[in-house]
Amino acid sequence: MKPTRILLIHTEETRTHFNALGIVENEPLETEILYTVLKQAGHPVRIYDPDREPACFEELLSSFAPDLVYADGVVKQVPYMLDYMQRTKAFSPKTATILGGVFAEHNYRSLYKDTVDYISRSYDPCVISALASLLSEPDFPSSLLENLNGLCYRRKDGSWTENTIHPYDINLLPRDIDRSHFYQYQSRFRLLKHNPLACVRFAYSCSHKCTFCYRTMMNCGRYVHKDVRNFAEEIRNIQCDNIYIIDDNFLVDPTTLSQFIAAIRELNINKNFICYGRCDFILKNKDLIKELTQIGFRYFIVGFEAVRDNYLQKYDKKIEVDDSLSCIRFMKNIHAGLYAMMIIDTDFTPADFTSMYRWVKEQQLEYVIPSIITPLPGTQMYDDCKEKLLTTDWRKWDYTHVLLPPAHMSTPAFYIRYQLLVLRLFFLARRYGSYDFINAPSLISRFLLSR
Repeated sequence: MKPTRILLIHTEETRTHFNALGIVENEPLETEILYTVLKQAGHPVRIYDPDREPACFEELLSSFAPDLVYADGVVKQVPYMLDYMQRTKAFSPKTATILGGVFAEHNYRSLYKDTVDYISRSYDPCVISALASLLSEPDFPSSLLENLNGLCYRRKDGSWTENTIHPYDINLLPRDIDRSHFYQYQSRFRLLKHNPLACVRFAYSCSHKCTFCYRTMMNCGRYVHKDVRNFAEEIRNIQCDNIYIIDDNFLVDPTTLSQFIAAIRELNINKNFICYGRCDFILKNKDLIKELTQIGFRYFIVGFEAVRDNYLQKYDKKIEVDDSLSCIRFMKNIHAGLYAMMIIDTDFTPADFTSMYRWVKEQQLEYVIPSIITPLPGTQMYDDCKEKLLTTDWRKWDYTHVLLPPAHMSTPAFYIRYQLLVLRLFFLARRYGSYDFINAPSLISRFLLSR
């Protein structure tokens, strides 16, 4: 049996719009997990990372000669994912193509194209490994595909078969991930001033159900986390001092977090951590948050989202602005860093833009991430407003584009107010000594020209 040669594409963030390279560049953790599983199965495999390596894609198809080409990504990357599939088939029609990732789980039918052979909806990397093994056999019967979790595949007549998808137990992932790609480019991976920065995942999905968030639907909506001790050992083995826990909400269960703190202390792990968490959890578990800061948690990414309660009710956040203020005061008192995530709603009036800036200034928040409200395909929010969308260009689903008609001003006027707010927040943070690693003129020009 001849091993299947596999090319894994870490799809670039953008080719045409605002590029956050040098500001936010995440380690391709899911790609590395897949790389590890395929390599362990004996398949020759290579990661192609166009944002960090100069190789031409067609030259790579010629030199590496893959039998299977895989790409994944989120909404804004879909056009590039499909482009790689088209270019692969144009270069070598017999090469099999497969798409996967977050977007594919619930929006797989929008990926049914003549240049796509398979779609993996599950987070189980063994699905693709099993497919790779089947592809090594000439003319294998399609019936062998029927038991592969969540796989969609195109038949010879052009029709598609959709396998049933089941939640995946994250504890089945390999504990020792091959991070050779990360170590090769580690100087590039960062979140603002945290560099180099390695990514880890504790759980799939989220225990909360915010209406605007897609992540709550991950893994069939089933929240599953790793064994705490194994997770701590995984962190210990990473050759990097800065660790980014990429779960959309790491602060879920007090008992689990207490076990994690104990494991970090027992293993004598001394690293700097960044994680996502909710404001209400922080307020209910202050002693626990203090303990997290004592074991190295330097920054918490918190979705405050709005400075008025009517917007928080709209997003079903189940918090009030007063909770946000209490959370900020507490975090400042214990000297914990905050990355504040805020939503720029298309219902904003001119006064709302001003209020958000004043609120941030009054709270003396350094790092604020203002994102234009973005209805993500697969969420209830998207279903409710898809008829109102101003564009169907997936590349603009990057949280910096206006996708819905503004209620109180023209779209150009909304852009001007949004860009002005972002710039004012940027220069406000510079006064506090933040963003000193950024080339400000270059960043500003890229941002203003990104539309």
